[in-house]
Amino acid sequence: MHPKRIKCDPSFYGMTLLAIFLGYLNEYLIFALTIFVHECGHLTMAAFYKWKFERLRLFAFGGIMEFQGELNKPNIEDLFVSSGGVIFNFIAFLILLFFRERVGPYVNLTLYNYAMSTQLFVMLFNLIPLPPLDGSRLVNTILCFFLPYKTVLRLMKRINVLLIFTFIIVTILYDFRQIYIIMSFLIYSTIRYNKEIYFLFQRFLLQKKMYINTDLPYKIVKISNNSLEDSFYRGYFNTFQINHRFHDETSWLKLKYEENQGLSVDATFKTE
Repeated sequence: MHPKRIKCDPSFYGMTLLAIFLGYLNEYLIFALTIFVHECGHLTMAAFYKWKFERLRLFAFGGIMEFQGELNKPNIEDLFVSSGGVIFNFIAFLILLFFRERVGPYVNLTLYNYAMSTQLFVMLFNLIPLPPLDGSRLVNTILCFFLPYKTVLRLMKRINVLLIFTFIIVTILYDFRQIYIIMSFLIYSTIRYNKEIYFLFQRFLLQKKMYINTDLPYKIVKISNNSLEDSFYRGYFNTFQINHRFHDETSWLKLKYEENQGLSVDATFKTE
C-alpha cells in the first residue's frame, strides 16, 4: 500500500480554521494558490530532470516536496529543483504586474494587489537560509560542491543557530510583533532540523546504497586521517583512495551494511 502523496500537518488545518474564523478566507485562498504555484515550480523542475515524486507535506506557511533518492542527485540538478519555487513565484508576479492595468476595471484591486505582494512575500521568505525553507537547501547544496556532506551539515547547524539568534534580537529590538508567529515556526523547524542532522546523514548514506546513481560526476577522495563517513561528498559518485588503493562508494557502503565482508580496507568507516 502506497503512503499518501499529500500529507497535511496539524498546523495547516489550524491556519485554515483560523482564517475562516477571522474572516480572511479570500486572502487565505490567495495565499494557498501562491503556495500551489510555488510547489508547481519545484515539481516542474523535478520532472525536467526526471525525479520521481514521492510526497508533499503541507504546513501552515507552505509545503515540503519529497522525491525518491533526492539526496543522491547531482548538485546542479538540486540547485534548479530547489530554486524552482521562487522562480515560478517571480514569473507569476511579473504576469500579474503586466495585466494589472488591463484587468483593473474588472477585478477587486485590493485583492489583486494582495496577490502580487503574496507572490513576492513567498519568494523572499523562502530565500531565508533556515530549514525547511528553500534558502537553506540552496546554501546546503552550494556548500556540497566544496565540502563533504557531514561537514556541510555541521556547518549548517552553526549557521542555523547564528541566524535564529540574529532574527530573535532584531525582532525584539524593532518590535516586529506581526512576525512572531512566523518566527516561532522558524525556531521550531530549526531546532527540529538540528536535532535530526545525524539521522539526515544516515538517510543520505542509505539513499546512496538504495538508489545507486553512476551518472553522478566522479570524485576521487583521498583518505588520510579522516574516517570514511567524514569524507563522503553529496552530489558525486565517490571513489576513495587510500595507500594507492581505490574503492568506489558502492563497495564501501556494502561493507557498512555488512554485505561485503570480504572487502579489505585500511580506514575506519565511522568516527566514534
